[in-house]
Amino acid sequence: MNMRKSLPFLLVSLLLVQSILSISVQNAEATMGRGGSTDDFSVSEISINSSAANQWIQPDGSIMLYVAKGDLVEISVEVKRGGQALQGSNATVTVEMVHPIGFVMNTTSWETVPMLGSQSYTDTFEWEAFVAHSYLDVDTNELSGGIIIRASVFNPSDDRNENDVMEKALPVALSQDDMDAEGDPRDQQLPTAAIPTFYGGEYPIDGSDASGIGIWQEDNSASALGEANWRHANDGSDYPSASRSRLVFAFRGTSSNCGYGASLDGGLSQQYIQWMCKMQLNSAGLVSAQMHVQTWGQMGAGDFVALELWRGNGAPENTLSHNFVEDAPSTTPGQWSNVSWDPTDHLGGHSWSYGILFQSDGSGAASGMHVDDFVMFGIEKVSEYTLNITCDNPTGGYTTPPNTIIPMYCVVKNNGYMSAQVRIQSNVSNLSWMNPSLPMIRIDSENPTQHGTNVILPAIPGGNTSEMWINLSIPAGADVQQQVWEVWWEDAGGTQLGEMGRITADLAITEQYGVHLSSTAPLLADSLLPGESASIPFKLQNAGNREAGYTVTSNFQGEGWVSYVTDLNHSTVQMPMPLAKGEQIELLLNVTAPSDATPGEIPFSLRAVCPSCGESLFGTDVISKKIEVPVLRELEMYAEDLEIEAPANGNTRIVYIDLLNLGNDDESYSLDLVQSNWKLEAFLSTDETPVLDAWDGETSIALNLPMPVGLAPGLYTARITATTVPKDPVVAPTITKQITINVDVIDTSAVDIPDEESEQSYIPGGDAQSMRFEVRNNGNQDDRFTMSMEIPDGMNAEFDQLVDGDMTPILEPGETYNVTVRFWFDEGTNGQLILSVIATSINDPSVSSNGKCTYRVGSQNWLRIISTESTIIDEAGEYEVIVTVRNQYNDGQSVTMDIDQGSTNRWYSASIDASDRDFWLEVEGNREVTIKFSVQSSSLENLDDEFIETSVTIWAISNSVEDAASLELPVTLKRTSSDSESASSGSDSVDWVGIGIWVVGGATIVALLIVLLMVLNSEEEEEQQHWAEDGYEDNLTATYGAVAAAPNVGSMEMSVTDTPPPSTPEPEPVVQTGPPVPAAGLPEGWTMEQWNHYGQQWLDNNQ
Repeated sequence: MNMRKSLPFLLVSLLLVQSILSISVQNAEATMGRGGSTDDFSVSEISINSSAANQWIQPDGSIMLYVAKGDLVEISVEVKRGGQALQGSNATVTVEMVHPIGFVMNTTSWETVPMLGSQSYTDTFEWEAFVAHSYLDVDTNELSGGIIIRASVFNPSDDRNENDVMEKALPVALSQDDMDAEGDPRDQQLPTAAIPTFYGGEYPIDGSDASGIGIWQEDNSASALGEANWRHANDGSDYPSASRSRLVFAFRGTSSNCGYGASLDGGLSQQYIQWMCKMQLNSAGLVSAQMHVQTWGQMGAGDFVALELWRGNGAPENTLSHNFVEDAPSTTPGQWSNVSWDPTDHLGGHSWSYGILFQSDGSGAASGMHVDDFVMFGIEKVSEYTLNITCDNPTGGYTTPPNTIIPMYCVVKNNGYMSAQVRIQSNVSNLSWMNPSLPMIRIDSENPTQHGTNVILPAIPGGNTSEMWINLSIPAGADVQQQVWEVWWEDAGGTQLGEMGRITADLAITEQYGVHLSSTAPLLADSLLPGESASIPFKLQNAGNREAGYTVTSNFQGEGWVSYVTDLNHSTVQMPMPLAKGEQIELLLNVTAPSDATPGEIPFSLRAVCPSCGESLFGTDVISKKIEVPVLRELEMYAEDLEIEAPANGNTRIVYIDLLNLGNDDESYSLDLVQSNWKLEAFLSTDETPVLDAWDGETSIALNLPMPVGLAPGLYTARITATTVPKDPVVAPTITKQITINVDVIDTSAVDIPDEESEQSYIPGGDAQSMRFEVRNNGNQDDRFTMSMEIPDGMNAEFDQLVDGDMTPILEPGETYNVTVRFWFDEGTNGQLILSVIATSINDPSVSSNGKCTYRVGSQNWLRIISTESTIIDEAGEYEVIVTVRNQYNDGQSVTMDIDQGSTNRWYSASIDASDRDFWLEVEGNREVTIKFSVQSSSLENLDDEFIETSVTIWAISNSVEDAASLELPVTLKRTSSDSESASSGSDSVDWVGIGIWVVGGATIVALLIVLLMVLNSEEEEEQQHWAEDGYEDNLTATYGAVAAAPNVGSMEMSVTDTPPPSTPEPEPVVQTGPPVPAAGLPEGWTMEQWNHYGQQWLDNNQ
């Protein structure tokens, strides 16, 4: 073909293909330049490149970098562009150093170079760690906390933002030291001044200044960190005994002024011959602190190495320490162990020096410990803070009708370490609601003095919360609208942190029928007595945003209450009342209390309804109040007699007084009586009435008028006052009511003779005695009295010293006169006799009085005289008879003995032994009293009869009670002959009677001796046979009782009053009355008489 013809065609084709390819490549490049759906900018790495960074090995083996306060940290951030973009694009990288509290401490940003897809870019900046934040868990040795490095990348074309931000925590310790022993003066190369490290010093235990540089020294063996470590022993030797050596974290100062955060150690300065400044741990500025070292080695008994904090020069009482042994460090050389200690709870806000303490006693030593890698972790307090704000605002905003209050409740937490002063503010986008004089927003918080739209809250301590309520009031009648409500919090302290948080909420006002009832009257709207009326003001407002007509009704929780609504002119209002939206009208509720209303608070309510609205009303459609019905107190008193006329004769007059409660509450009344003269002696039946019912409660009381005798004639008054018993004086005051009774006392005759008491017992037939009876004129005029007596049988009495025979002298009212009565008692009188002495008025013979006295005559059986002796006197001489006096009273008695001989003194004299005349007897006590008789021979020779029976009366008189006991003691006298008569009669005849008496007496004595021997023998046999005790007594009684008494002077029972002359008894034969005698005969030593009595018992015991 023609090449010339095809060549132009080929060139045109090539140009066309080139153009198409060029357009395609440009479009592709444009697409790749924008990144497309795979384009993404991200932060890929944050790294710490600084040589100051240290490595911490976590419990899981991972490594965490940390730095110390004051270090310069080099931080690198790598960002990367994803995708396959062929056109470069740069991005903005921002790095923020964020405190864990939440505030940004430092911000750095830079622009990357334009990056294609899959390219990365790294840049670096330096940051000084000026705040410590790190926490070491000393139980697990896990390190946490730290300043947050927040790196972010921004490119406007980047629509994948989940990887735009990366954070990394960098713990910052308070201090750190490699412990390469730079402070050991032995190498003569001390570190640069002002750089803190450890220096050794020897310190006495009493806390005084350093006395040397101590034993701590450099060790160049394998270290945990750096090139050297510290030990407290010379190379190849044990540590010294009796040493107290410290490693003090300090620096060499340029002057004695060490500056903030350090204090001068004078003793250490002298040892190093330069200013030595101890670093101070200011615990008041810390949240927490932990100390850490690595160590190995071993200690002797009683010695230790410890982490130490001290104040002053470090006396033991000012020291905190943690012994290494508590963490069980390794004893293997070069095998380093962690020792960690958290003293936070014991720091107490003080400033502390810190370091390592070695202390040994005087006993054995060891090689000691090696110490390396010191770190003081801690969290410093900062003045900055952030707030966590939590509110209950709904996510979708608020929707509400007009005339409502929308409350927003918020709790704000201070995330900082120190107290924060915060201001809260609020507004709404509708500025008409924000009138400065009456804004629609009210803030209620813990500040009780501020409630506007701008309130400063009380300081919130670090870590604490504060709560508040922001209340937005929607005006009545507000139109349908959309608004925005905002609440925000700002720093109000000196840190000038600006706004700390903000809440924004949408607000929608809906269309609604609404009403608002209100009243300026308090909850207790008024106080009405029964039947009273009052007007209570209230307001009715159309609170909705639509026109409406309203009807207002009232409801009382009590019967009989009447009410109706009026305007302010007291004109009745027609219902329903039409009101435009937002319109308000002032009204009155006229109320009348029932005439029988009882006290108390009566609740009532006002309700507004809209009959034509067709739906419920929104807002306050009901208000509730109370009306108080106070206590109405009214009392009436009536008496049947207001004028009383009566004599003063002791006859009580009673006046009844009626009390009527006319009030509206149940009442009781205290009663008080006032007399014009106390001598009237009037008294009331009660000092308080029972509770009387309201309106008609009634009771009666009695006024008692004793009309005491002797009350002078005249007019007396008794005023009775009734006073309500207060239940609550605040509710109602007390009332009083009085009534007066007039008492006219007339002339009165009256006499009184008090009864008398006889304080002794009287002996019948004794001498006359006297007693006085007091006669008192109890009348109210002068008078005299005729005296008489009623005398009982057996008593004799007569008056002494009366005037005109049987009258008293004239006695004035109240005067007394003692009348003496002389009395005595007839022989044989016994018992209690009552004498009545009577006085009769001369002025009024119908008036008389009597006084009585009871006399105890003879024995009252409180004393008893007992005797079983009968005395026979047959020759002249002295005789003694013993009687027993027994006290039968319930208390001890003083007793006087006496004797009455009667006419027997012509034959003999009788008397009480001098020692027995007066004595004391205890309860149920007995006393033997000796009666002495003395008889002359002439008395016995001149007796008229051979035998004469006489008696004397023995008296026991009680000086303690009114009683006297007596006993008639018989005495038999036997006539005797004179010596001449005896001689003559002996010459003429034999005295056979005397001989017979002597014979009988001798026989009697012999018989008694025989019986006594038998009794003794029978007693021994009974003991051998174990006879009962009462058997012996019966035998003795049976045996002895059969023996006649001797005829000469002896004793006999008191019941034998007439003793015949003794006669000789004839012996009676012993008759067998017992069981048959055994075949072997009577038991050895037994008599037949004993066998008759005790034989059967012997047989029973021996069968």
